[in-house]
Amino acid sequence: MVIKNIGIYAHVDSGKTTITENLLYSVGVIKSIGRVDSGNTKTDSMELEKKRGISIQAAPVSFKIKDTKINLIDTPGHADFVAEVERSMNVLDGAILVISAKEAVQSHTCLLFEALNRMSIPTIIFVNKIDRIGVDISYVLKDIKENLSKKTLPIQTVKRVANKRCFVSELFNYDCLKTVEFLADYNDVMLKNIIEGIETSKDLIRSTIIKLTKNNTIYPILFGSALHGIGISELKTAIELLLPNSLRATEQDSSGVVFKIKRNKNNERKIYIRQYTGSLQVRDYVNGEKITKIENLIAGKEVAKDNIKSGDIGIIYGVNSFRVGDSFGSLSKKLNAKLATPTVKVEIKPINTQKRHSLLKALVIISEEDPFLQYEISEIEHSIFLSIFGEIQMEIIEYRLWHEFSIKVEFSDAKTIYKEAPIGTGYAVMRKYSKGNPFYATVGIKVEPAKLGSGVEFVSQVPTGHLPQTFQNGIVDGINHYKTQGLKGWELNDIKICLVDGDYCSVNSTPADFRNLTPMVLLEAVANAQTKLQWPLFSFKLKVPFFAIGKAVADLARMKAEFNNPKLMENYYLIEGTIPADLCGKYDLEVRSYTAGKGVFITKYYLYADAPTDIKHTRIKTKVDPLNKTRYILSKRGALNNHY
Repeated sequence: MVIKNIGIYAHVDSGKTTITENLLYSVGVIKSIGRVDSGNTKTDSMELEKKRGISIQAAPVSFKIKDTKINLIDTPGHADFVAEVERSMNVLDGAILVISAKEAVQSHTCLLFEALNRMSIPTIIFVNKIDRIGVDISYVLKDIKENLSKKTLPIQTVKRVANKRCFVSELFNYDCLKTVEFLADYNDVMLKNIIEGIETSKDLIRSTIIKLTKNNTIYPILFGSALHGIGISELKTAIELLLPNSLRATEQDSSGVVFKIKRNKNNERKIYIRQYTGSLQVRDYVNGEKITKIENLIAGKEVAKDNIKSGDIGIIYGVNSFRVGDSFGSLSKKLNAKLATPTVKVEIKPINTQKRHSLLKALVIISEEDPFLQYEISEIEHSIFLSIFGEIQMEIIEYRLWHEFSIKVEFSDAKTIYKEAPIGTGYAVMRKYSKGNPFYATVGIKVEPAKLGSGVEFVSQVPTGHLPQTFQNGIVDGINHYKTQGLKGWELNDIKICLVDGDYCSVNSTPADFRNLTPMVLLEAVANAQTKLQWPLFSFKLKVPFFAIGKAVADLARMKAEFNNPKLMENYYLIEGTIPADLCGKYDLEVRSYTAGKGVFITKYYLYADAPTDIKHTRIKTKVDPLNKTRYILSKRGALNNHY
């Protein structure tokens, strides 16, 4: 069987889920077309998705076009759920990028297209809502070329635009001369035909478009109005013809990647995988655990089967060690779209304090589904902190905790996550049997600044012949546990940590001695180096019409952005640079307002960089401070109440 694994992406409210509903209806998977506003769509199964009318979780669903099985992943459009989008991109053969004809290219559209392009995923662009009053197709096409790619090609004509009675042509029925001129850059025969005045055959035009699209060289543009079912038949044909098939390697050993995990009503872990090579059978062992059940995606349902074959997407049960992003078999593929990283931290509390333990268990389950949802527990105050993308994600967590786990919670005000990096070089050592060191271990550490964006680097300069690896592993454990809390309470970043000294007692030393001693040495070395604050930066692109350039530049200066001189384009200015995440929240809405909808502000996480010296943000420490050595040693001896 031929299989295609396809993702559908869009800026929020572009009609992506309505397109999915129409596709499913047109092939008989569903008996009626659900409406997002009515909360009865096939792929929006979470109650909050139905209530808010937006997609929150990536939802795979399967259907057939003729003899081809399509596994379609409907993804969230809101930027707060970018992690769901990110994971789905790694298992695709092709994609559909939906653009609203009314709004044209929007900020999240650009981010999605850049990611699809960077990952070389063949993509069809579907311009939806062509029936809306005020739609100008020529403007939309121009906006796509200016903001996405000049390698885009309309392959349909549209009649009665901005009218409920609009309609679209069959595929490959656009302006023939313009199409040939466009394709001549990629096809020598067509170029020769133009020079010699010879008409190019429709078969050659068609075959060239198919080949270039499958190779991710060009991006065909289709049109429609999903609300009225217009253009859906042509979109199905485009999926079948233009997007590549899944590569099947049935004779090779089994390998695949995990891209989604969720729990069913029986609290079983459903592990969604893309099977790349070979196959998986019920009772096969993966990661040392037995697969207890397998489900295939068939005609909109999850159906129990004995196996998952190469090229397909399916669900396995029983392998509890799997996490999102894990691969198995010979596959070395990693989930690497990397569209964003959480830059906001909040404290979460159960309103009923007796449910704190239940809250922690619930967060473990939710974080299985979303690895970006990191939670941290204070060893001192026992507070629980979450790292998140934004306010809507916070609302989703609150809703799920109540409706799935019967836990009502409240949040503190959201705060930007800062980090701290060393200013200079610092060194510290504590030797076994010395005063103030109750552990049977010697550890010497040097810290120094590392290049921007490098995170935390660890290097051991002590040979394992002098200090066995098992003890060095204990040192690494100690570093990993305390690298999240620097002098100001923030995570250490852009730091090189060198193990320069180490010794042990062959009779008494254990890895725990090194694990417990290391934080005291590490933080003393960091204190000797001193630290500076870093804050998260976004890279940005700001596109504004001529009349708005003055305000745009003034706003960017006010928000402490660093940018190049504005570039004069055909009918707008383009400004690119970096901007502090802390200062540009909701500026995309402001841009749309002061440019009458013609401006676009696109941001993407870039890195952590030095914050202005006048910013003095500190964070309450969540672990016992190793610089307070007496208290720290007491905590390791169990003399402090650190139960959490």
